[in-house]
Amino acid sequence: MRINMDRSRSLALMLLCAFILLGLLSAATPRAQAQDAPTPTAIPTLIAPEEVLKRAEEALGRTDEVAQSADRALETVSRMLSFLEVAGAIVGIVLALATTAGVSAFIYISRRIDRTLKAAEQLRTSAEQLLRDIQERGEKATRAATLLQIGVQQVIAHNLSAAQQTFEEARALDPHNRAVNYYLGEIYSQLGDPDRAIPLLRASAEEFPQAEAALGYALRLRAARQSDESARKRLYNEAERHFLRALERDPQARDINGASFYAALGGLYRRQERYKDAIDAYERAAHVMPHSSYPLNNLAMLHLMQGDLNQAEGAFRKSLRIAARVVDGDPFDHWARFDLITAQVALGDYKAAEDQFELLAESPPSVGALESFLSGLEALQKSARGSAQTARIIERVKALIAQQRAAQSA
Repeated sequence: MRINMDRSRSLALMLLCAFILLGLLSAATPRAQAQDAPTPTAIPTLIAPEEVLKRAEEALGRTDEVAQSADRALETVSRMLSFLEVAGAIVGIVLALATTAGVSAFIYISRRIDRTLKAAEQLRTSAEQLLRDIQERGEKATRAATLLQIGVQQVIAHNLSAAQQTFEEARALDPHNRAVNYYLGEIYSQLGDPDRAIPLLRASAEEFPQAEAALGYALRLRAARQSDESARKRLYNEAERHFLRALERDPQARDINGASFYAALGGLYRRQERYKDAIDAYERAAHVMPHSSYPLNNLAMLHLMQGDLNQAEGAFRKSLRIAARVVDGDPFDHWARFDLITAQVALGDYKAAEDQFELLAESPPSVGALESFLSGLEALQKSARGSAQTARIIERVKALIAQQRAAQSA
């Protein structure tokens, strides 16, 4: 009788070990899943390189932590598997002893232990696969974060075609990286492709004011291409809502070129012929970026449209001085060169404007940027400063746009 009681205790102890093992494996799985939760990637508030790189390094640190956690979890699973092998051997001995307790008890215990071991094996397989997936995603996220840094440097160097390829590769590795989606969406807009930009920017617009403002700009580009008046108005209204909400969230928000989104809002109002609102928006942009020719050039255009020639000339001269300094320091800053050419045309210095256009054509910018430049020149041509020389430059810009479109299609 005492022997049977000892055997029963042994059987109970072995079963308890098996159930404890199952509990440990079940507890390990949620911890592994917790490591799978996506970590949002912050978007730099400004285009400053040191800020962007700081954020990218933080993202790299987080992905490293995920990889290290996965390694530790795999090591834990390996230790559990070793324990499972030992437990399996013990269970074999237990089953042999159980025969003395009777056939029915043997069958019952055998089935219970078999089910427990199968459940433990399934958990082990699931845990291993989950941890392999975490490691793979961590490696891809690390590579995407590295490409993000490279792409930002390419944007700063005004090499948008190279940046586009870099960000597309990063997005293939990490499709949910909001910073990558934001930058790629902005680049598509700069390249004159709002249809590809809009879905990417919508994906991160709720999270980041820069992305929402960039979405407004992409919608503005799409609206300008609509032949249907009601469709154009609807898109303009949607673009305005996104601009205003983004700028309420962050009045300092800038695009990837460092320009205040107030300027893009001013451009929307100008296209709607809401000149008072446009002037207010460009004045706000000038406050955000006081050393930029961009808002000044557009303010000069608006004063010209309203017949205030003295205000317009003063703003054009100030814009010309700033833009000339910028292109001297950075010959590839095509936005400053656009402002310089526009101011020279407005002030009647057509020879200097033609010379600057030759320099622009040597390294032409994207279609989207050229279309923005063309829009300003066409507005100038409709004003009191319109001339045959201005019309000639407009035709040259149109030809350059056609050339760039052909190059993109090739």
